[in-house]
Amino acid sequence: MINKNHFPQKILLGFLTTFLSLSYKNSGFCEDMIKITNRKNQHQYVLTPEMSWQDAQNLAKKMGGNLVTINDEKENQWLVDTFVKSDTNFLWIGLNDQENEGEFIWVSGEKSDYYNWAKDEPNDNPKQGGEDYGVLNGFANPFNRPVGTWSDAPIHVKLKAIVEITLPILP
Repeated sequence: MINKNHFPQKILLGFLTTFLSLSYKNSGFCEDMIKITNRKNQHQYVLTPEMSWQDAQNLAKKMGGNLVTINDEKENQWLVDTFVKSDTNFLWIGLNDQENEGEFIWVSGEKSDYYNWAKDEPNDNPKQGGEDYGVLNGFANPFNRPVGTWSDAPIHVKLKAIVEITLPILP
């Protein structure tokens, strides 16, 4: 017997699953990308192949999201535990100061008071031609920055990125 109260939810969930699947296929989404749902916030996270920050953000938009906005220490640690491996140097995040030097904002437009900069970061390293894009430091970062802290990086670097997609909340 079908519970009439849950029937519309199942249809909607089926539609959304199909829609998101088709959206990924039409967005350049690669099957080898790792995608994981964080059950605490019901957001889906995707680890992209290596590319520029802007290409990663463009891909994120096509997927219905943005490069990740990190709202607190727990989310930061979940991202480290989930995506940072022994060979990870850096991962793009959605933080940038491309419009106003020194004024870092999240590309999603979200506001967050949480920052986790490594010591002496951000530094807009002039030897790199300036650095405007946020990264999550991994185990293999060549500067031995603590894993999970953040740095700024230049536009010409190609790195993996973390995309965050807010999934619809079903009643």
